[in-house]
Amino acid sequence: MQNTPSKLVPALIGGGIMGLLSAIPFINFGNCLCCMWVLLGGFTAAYFYSRDLPPEMEFTGGDAAVVGLLAGLFGALFGTLLGYMFMLVLGSMPMESVLEAIRDSDSDIPPEMEDFLENFMEGGRMGAFFLVGQLFFDGIRNIIFGALGGLLGKAAFGKKPAPVKR
Repeated sequence: MQNTPSKLVPALIGGGIMGLLSAIPFINFGNCLCCMWVLLGGFTAAYFYSRDLPPEMEFTGGDAAVVGLLAGLFGALFGTLLGYMFMLVLGSMPMESVLEAIRDSDSDIPPEMEDFLENFMEGGRMGAFFLVGQLFFDGIRNIIFGALGGLLGKAAFGKKPAPVKR
């Protein structure tokens, strides 16, 4: 029995693409379209894994789902770290506009809530909580949709069985 190729390198490539596109401001809105970048990362991981398979080995749905799942894990890690770096460099403009809209409205918000939002926006005490929370929720989303992207990649790149001769 032949050894199967490693799923790590295709998962790293797919996760890198997934994380980068999910972290770049404004491009990351592509994930609003059915997690487009997450699906693309799993799909890409499945492509690179199927390319490394020997011709006589079958590309199974399990392999595709696992490589997409791993790409999702790496994508969540890369995306969270890159997103946080972008927030540090570019600031948190969307949060600032939300906070200004809340302040300009006639609603009465408690001063504690306003302090909470300012700390969250500045990445002060809430910075670590924000990172862990985003990593957790991105991880869940990316695992599910990365595995789906891997299965889509299997459908596109799976080796077809040879026709049965009669």
